[in-house]
Amino acid sequence: MLRWLSNLIAHNAPTPEKQAERGLGELRMALFQAEQRVLDAQLQAEYYRMRIAFCEEVLKAGIEQVSDQRKGQRESVTHELRPNLKLTAAQ
Repeated sequence: MLRWLSNLIAHNAPTPEKQAERGLGELRMALFQAEQRVLDAQLQAEYYRMRIAFCEEVLKAGIEQVSDQRKGQRESVTHELRPNLKLTAAQ
């Protein structure tokens, strides 16, 4: 019985390799979450840059000119997104 118990303990002992194997999954998840936070922070920074640029344009040119410019940009973007789109009448 004592031999069986010592074999069981020796077989399941927390060796550095086993501890590393267990920790690897946790570390990969932590790295993924950290990278996701960095991406989120970059998106948030870009959002605030765009808002600041918009407010500065409104202060310089007025809201109506900025609004007209943005409407023109949206129309050109929608045409650029689907340049090969052809509308056909249903027959």
